[in-house]
Amino acid sequence: MTQSSRSGDRAALAYATIIRDRTLASLPGPPSAAVIQQMVDEIHACSPQQTRFKCRRLAYGWTVEEAIEHFHALSDREGAKRRGLSERSWREWEAGARPDRDYTDLLCRLYETGPVQLGFANDYTPEELRSVPSPSPTLDLIAVAADEAGAHAEEAEASELGSGALERLRTQVIWVGKRYVVEAPLPLFVEMRELQERTRRALRRRIHPGQARELYFLTGALCGLMANVSMDMDRRVPADTLARAAWTYGKVAGHPALMAWARGMQSSVALWDRRHSDAARYAEDGLTSVKVGSGATRLHMLRARSYALLGRGGDAAEALRQAADVRGAGADELHDEIAGEFAFRPAKEHYYAAVTHLHLGAPAAAIESARASLSLYASGDPENRSYGCESMASAHLAIAHLMEGDAAGAESAMTPILALPSDRRIGSLGTTLTTGRALLSSRTGGERMARQIESFCVLGLPQHARQAISDRSGR
Repeated sequence: MTQSSRSGDRAALAYATIIRDRTLASLPGPPSAAVIQQMVDEIHACSPQQTRFKCRRLAYGWTVEEAIEHFHALSDREGAKRRGLSERSWREWEAGARPDRDYTDLLCRLYETGPVQLGFANDYTPEELRSVPSPSPTLDLIAVAADEAGAHAEEAEASELGSGALERLRTQVIWVGKRYVVEAPLPLFVEMRELQERTRRALRRRIHPGQARELYFLTGALCGLMANVSMDMDRRVPADTLARAAWTYGKVAGHPALMAWARGMQSSVALWDRRHSDAARYAEDGLTSVKVGSGATRLHMLRARSYALLGRGGDAAEALRQAADVRGAGADELHDEIAGEFAFRPAKEHYYAAVTHLHLGAPAAAIESARASLSLYASGDPENRSYGCESMASAHLAIAHLMEGDAAGAESAMTPILALPSDRRIGSLGTTLTTGRALLSSRTGGERMARQIESFCVLGLPQHARQAISDRSGR
């Protein structure tokens, strides 16, 4: 379908909606066949490029799918043999193709008219014997449309949500996302939930379409942040549900960056849930929404981790290369302007690379990437220093040293993790360190570090996270 034909379809639907709404509003009951015919004539006069068969459907107010449903219902009522009518065939008829005799008969019964009125036959009645058509309603229609648009604009101008209130909500959402990087997650979850209730209440008020899009975006962003908290507290099912909701809100708001970020969140949940194929699929789908910039880099890094766990080393290496290529090629509102927990800076990219190299069995490369990540966090702005990601980079650095047989290097990497306050010991840390404890059990000289990890996992993590780790460890 060309751009011009799509534009014509939209115009025909707009005209038909105005004509149908105006006509039905003036009637005491359902429209008669004569009234339907009048609407068909008006719609065709306004959109002469549309076939009369299509104008008839628009006059009834049906979608193509609904028209086909009515067609099949008629066939059943009439005892006619149900035929395999497809949407494609119906659209071809609306574009000018003519159905066979049996279909034509059923369509005339459906619309209570004849083949001439549907545009499937020619009318050879002499001109002087035909009924005189009513004057073209186009000029009246334009006036009606203008009056309706003016009235609606006057109503829309009086939004119940002031611009200041919306700006305040947006600022609070941005601020809670930035604080997430440096503050404990659980208290912030309470704030996020309260903010989300406010955005939902605002959506129930009389607001501008632009305000609605912004509120859907803010609601989705809060869902994304709450999904992150759920993951930090080792609650994967709620995390996936919230991430899926964030994607839906992003779609409703027409916000590709939020849709991409939410798919990345779902990919991350699937990775921790050992659903590696799902993780790859979510990341790949996210890349249909954003193709360049730090958001795309994040998705490529998630692809790399997924492929590495699936044993697709070559694909993982290629995803790592693509992640580096797309970073500087663009920017977006969510990842780069709002940023905070939504950002994916080079420090986090190196941390993800370290994890991927570990999955690929390359501890030396993992050590290099983890050190690069920690160095960037240490030298960066304090407000961007994510204690969660920094701790996870240290944990993977410890694992990489253990894989290299370097217990001293692993113990050094563990030092900042053991110093974390208990309210910042996220669940994924315990899961990662459990792997390190298993590696230590096969090596001599690592008993003290093994006991430190044991104590961290049993005493230092939130209750539900401790239970989840114990379950995975078979204790």
